[in-house]
Amino acid sequence: MMDLEKYIKEDINMMGANYGRRKEDDIQFNLIPNWMDKLMTVCKYFLYIVPFICCSIAMFFEGTNLGNSYMLTAVYCLSLLNLMRLTEK
Repeated sequence: MMDLEKYIKEDINMMGANYGRRKEDDIQFNLIPNWMDKLMTVCKYFLYIVPFICCSIAMFFEGTNLGNSYMLTAVYCLSLLNLMRLTEK
């Protein structure tokens, strides 16, 4: 009986030994919050669509300053997309 009581007391003491500690598998650190990642995805898709819209508007105002500014906006958006691709790698 003495050995059984001794083992039971050791088991009870061991149960409380890891109280409040995290397991190694649970630790995850993200520097970017989830909402920021989703917002950046929406902004990327917006940058993919804007050059097509700008070019189609610029076709209506061909040869004017307004058409040129729309074309420059499209080029600017495409260059931003290339910069974003370079920084992701």
